[in-house]
Amino acid sequence: MVAAKRTLPAPPELSSRWAAVFEEAGLRAAIMLLADRYPEERSLEIPFATVEGIDTNLADLLLERPDEILAAGMRAMRETLPVAGPEAEGLRLRVVGLPATAHRSIREIRESDLGRLIAVDGLVRKVSEVRPQIRDAVFQCVVCRVEFHEPQEDGSLVFREPLECPESQGGCGRPAGRTRFRLVPEKSTYVDSQRIEVQESPESLHRGAHPQGLAVLLVEDLAGRVIPGNRVVASGVLRSFQRASSGGRLGVVRNTTFDLMMLGNAVEGKDPSLEEITLTDEEERLIRAFEGDPSVVDKIVLSLAPTIKDMDMEKEAIALQLFGGVDKRHPDGVRTRGDIHVLLIGDPGTAKSQLLRYVAEVALHGIYTSGKGATAAGLTAAAVKDDFAGGRWVLEAGMLVLADGGMAVVDELDKMTPEDRSAMHEALEQQSVSIAKAGITATLNARCSVLAAANPKFGRFNRDKPIADQLDLPPTLLSRFDVIFSIEDKPEPERDRLLASQILLSHQESDRPGETPTPEALAARSVPFSMELLKKYIAYARQRVRPALSAEALKALEDFYVRVRKQGEGKNAAVPITARQLEALIRLSEAGARARLSPVVGVEDAQRAIRVVENFMTRVSRDEKGGFDVDLVMTGHSHSQRERLEVLLTIMRRLQDRPERTFTLAEVQEEAKGEGIETNRSEALFFVLRNQGELIEVRPNTWQLVRF
Repeated sequence: MVAAKRTLPAPPELSSRWAAVFEEAGLRAAIMLLADRYPEERSLEIPFATVEGIDTNLADLLLERPDEILAAGMRAMRETLPVAGPEAEGLRLRVVGLPATAHRSIREIRESDLGRLIAVDGLVRKVSEVRPQIRDAVFQCVVCRVEFHEPQEDGSLVFREPLECPESQGGCGRPAGRTRFRLVPEKSTYVDSQRIEVQESPESLHRGAHPQGLAVLLVEDLAGRVIPGNRVVASGVLRSFQRASSGGRLGVVRNTTFDLMMLGNAVEGKDPSLEEITLTDEEERLIRAFEGDPSVVDKIVLSLAPTIKDMDMEKEAIALQLFGGVDKRHPDGVRTRGDIHVLLIGDPGTAKSQLLRYVAEVALHGIYTSGKGATAAGLTAAAVKDDFAGGRWVLEAGMLVLADGGMAVVDELDKMTPEDRSAMHEALEQQSVSIAKAGITATLNARCSVLAAANPKFGRFNRDKPIADQLDLPPTLLSRFDVIFSIEDKPEPERDRLLASQILLSHQESDRPGETPTPEALAARSVPFSMELLKKYIAYARQRVRPALSAEALKALEDFYVRVRKQGEGKNAAVPITARQLEALIRLSEAGARARLSPVVGVEDAQRAIRVVENFMTRVSRDEKGGFDVDLVMTGHSHSQRERLEVLLTIMRRLQDRPERTFTLAEVQEEAKGEGIETNRSEALFFVLRNQGELIEVRPNTWQLVRF
C-alpha cells in the first residue's frame, strides 16, 4: 500500500494565489478554451518559471507540498469557469520545466525526496499496456442493499475495501465481519493508467556502472504518450510502497524496505539530437575558432584514438560518421536517413576493438556491445512478463532503440548468430524496430548510426582469394553499410618500423604511478581536441548546423557518379556503383560541412566524401579486371562470377540430358575447361551451387540439379 498522505482540501488562500498567477500570466482564456475541448484535452501546462516569477513563495511551496498546492491550483481552475459542468472536476494542472534544484539523478534519490515534487530525466526502458485503474469504487452492502462510495488512494497498488457500511451514506453501519460488500463495477469510476520505467541515460553513467531505473505511474491523458526508447523528463511526486511476499507457514510477510514510485504530473519529451550541452565561455571560443577551418576534419582524425596508428582513412570515415548527415522528409512522406553506417572488417590485432571502444566514449549517446553478448531481443526489443506491470507483458527496449539519436557500436559482428544478426536489417535502413510479440504490436524509433567490426571468414584475409569471398556476412546486411573497410595486416618493412616506433614511443611516454610526465612527452602527446572537447564539439555541431548542398558540390558528386557508372556501359558489363553509394556520398559530404560548422556543403566536402567512397570501393568492390563491381557487396557475387555460374549450370543441364541423368564433378570440370574456366575455379563454383541448394548428391560423387 502506498505510503502517501491523503490529498487535503486546498485552503482558500492558496486557491486565490493560484487565481492571481493565472490572471497575471494571461491563462484565464486558456482555461476556458480547455474546458470547451474537454475531454479531448484536459491539462493546463504551466512553466515553473512563470509561477516563480509571479509568486516565489507559492513556487517554493509547490516543490515541498505538491499534493496540497496542485489541488489548490485545480480548485482555482474550477472557480475560473462560469458554469461548473462535468469538465470542472476533470481539468488537471501540469507543472513543466522544474528548476535544477528539483532535478534528481535516479541513483541519487533519497528518503528526503519522499512527498516532494521532483524531476528525473532518462530513457524509457519499459512500458506497460494502458489499462483502466479504479479511482472511485462503488460497493453495495448485501444486508441493507445500500450503495456507497469508497475512494481509492492515488497511485496505490492495493485495492482498498470498506471496513463498514457507512451510516453517513445511508448505510446500516455494520462492520465487515457482520456483512459482505459487493463491488459494483458498472457504477465505479475509472481512469486510464500506465506504468513506465525511466532508466538513466547511458552517457550519464560511469564506466561499468549498471543503469538504475524508477517506476513512474501515468494516469489520465499522460497514459499512452511514450514508447520504449523515448528520452523524457518525468516530473511528479515521489512515493514509497511496501511489497508483500509469501512467507510459507507465516503467510504474508511484509518487508521493512520500501520501493519507490513516482506519481507522474508531467512528461516532457527530449530530442536526443538537440540535448543541451554545457559549454564554458572558453570552450565555446575554442569551438567557434574552428568555424570554416578546411583542415578541421584532419585535426579530428588526429584526435581520434591518437595512440592507434596507421588507420587514417578509417578514422576519417568514422569522424564524418560522428557528425552525420541531415535527415530529410520528402513531400510524399518518405524519410531519408542522415545517419552514416560504417563497417570495419580486418585481420586480428589491427586495433579494431580499441578504436570502437574509444568512439563509443566520444560519440553522442554511444552504446557499445559485442556480438557474443548480443541477441535479436537485446538489439531490438523484448516482450517480457514483469511484476512491474502486475505480471502482464511489457515491452523492453533493446540497444538500437536505446541508442536512438546517438551511435550503436557493435564489435565482433561476425560472431553473432545469423538469426540475431538479421534483426539489424530494418534498423540500418528504415531506422525503426517493428515488434509483434506476446500480443504487443509496435514500431519503435532506432534513429542511430551503427559502427561495427568483424573478422574475415577464416580469421585472416587470404591474399590469393577475392576479398568478397572472405566476408562471412550476408550481402543483404553488407549492402546497408555506407562505408566498408577491409583492414589487412601486410608485412612491409618501412611501414612496420614506423608503426613499431610509434607504439614503443606511446608506451615510453605513458604515465607511470608516482611519475610526472615530462613536458616533452606532454607536447608529443598533444592533439588538437581532447576527448571531452571533441565530444562537446560534435554535440555543438549536430545541434546547431544543418548544412545544405551547394550547386558546386552537387556538380562534383554528379560528375563522379556518372564517371564511375560509365565503366558499366556495354553488354554484360558489371554495375560499378548504384544510387545507394550516391546517397552515402551526400551524407558524407553533409557530415564534412557540419564538422566545419559550415551551413553550406562545399566542393571540398564533396571531394572528401568521394575520396572516402573511392577508397572503400577499391578495397572491397574491385573485380578481377581492375574495375569496380558493386555486386560483390550487394549480392555476394561479382558479375564475372555470375557469368561463370551460368556457364556451369548450362554444362550441368547438358550432362544431365544423358540417359543416366547424373554427372560427376570431374565431368563438369572437364567441360568447364573447354569454356575457359580453370579447374580450381570451377570446383569452387560447383560447391557454391551446392551450398545454395541447386545441387543434390544422389550417390557418392554423383550429382543432379534440383531444378532441371
